[in-house]
Amino acid sequence: MIKNILLTGCNGYLGSKFVEKFSNDYQINGFDTNFFDCSNKVATALGNVIQKDIRNLTTNDLQNIDCVIHMAELSNDPLGELNSKLTYEINHQATINLLSLMEKTNIKKFIYMSSCSVYGYNEKTVTEKSELNPITTYAKAKVRNENYILENDFSFKIAILRNATAFGFSPNIRLDLVINDLVYSAIKNSKIELLSDGKPKRPFVHVEDICNIIEHLIKNDNYEKLLLNIGRNELNCSIIEIAEKIAKLTNISNISIGKSNADERSYNVNFDLLKNILPNYEFVYNLDNGILDLIENFSKYIDSYNSRRLKKIKFLIRKKKIDEMLYWN
Repeated sequence: MIKNILLTGCNGYLGSKFVEKFSNDYQINGFDTNFFDCSNKVATALGNVIQKDIRNLTTNDLQNIDCVIHMAELSNDPLGELNSKLTYEINHQATINLLSLMEKTNIKKFIYMSSCSVYGYNEKTVTEKSELNPITTYAKAKVRNENYILENDFSFKIAILRNATAFGFSPNIRLDLVINDLVYSAIKNSKIELLSDGKPKRPFVHVEDICNIIEHLIKNDNYEKLLLNIGRNELNCSIIEIAEKIAKLTNISNISIGKSNADERSYNVNFDLLKNILPNYEFVYNLDNGILDLIENFSKYIDSYNSRRLKKIKFLIRKKKIDEMLYWN
């Protein structure tokens, strides 16, 4: 029985949503460097948040823990390109160190947040067995972590979750995620503006469904080492399809389409294995009700630097709150 959880990245977009949903069901020990100012909301729910850089984690932070849910990495592709060497240090080396420290404890389970971005660009529908094609430093670090986990033996159960592109409202919302960004623009600016021609395809999944699936895997012990695409087949969409759906639900006719595809990622993902592993899981959100939920929440939301992660990091560096290596001054 899993009771005590260490949630790294507890103040983030996904972490804060997991806390919101499950803080009453588990003893969650939060761990976060807190670049994005969500400590009060999470600390109120948890009562125990360690403000610490993941690179400085020690075995003392892992005492009396049954399960580690690891989310504490630089959170997206643009942020990962800020400093490639630093991205590998935080997103790869710190994860390897965490796994090594866990071997010195009695931890039973490790749940790792990977990403469907490891597929990069592929014209065919990809599965967990498909060849990977990571384009960005962020995705390449994910692949390094996956390979290390898959190629080595550990004393605890492991689930690697290749999450589709997340969307949906959370206590620490991100507007650098495409659906969130486009819905917010439609609500606040009465227009939808695409930077690309809208043709790239991506899989999407609601942040709440990711959290629910994590919780199912906490309870499920029928695996030793699991690699899963996290999402649903119906939510493989092109960016222009997303924009048109948002336009319909927000009554916005002003859609502008860009000419260039600076972001080369495009892939269609098969999620049948997830259905086989968790046959009784029913997704809460599809595209329509997920967008409608965002519309409702954005009606009372005030934007801040936090919502765009790269912008906030650059702000903290500029104000000398953190140094170039992303340590607090």
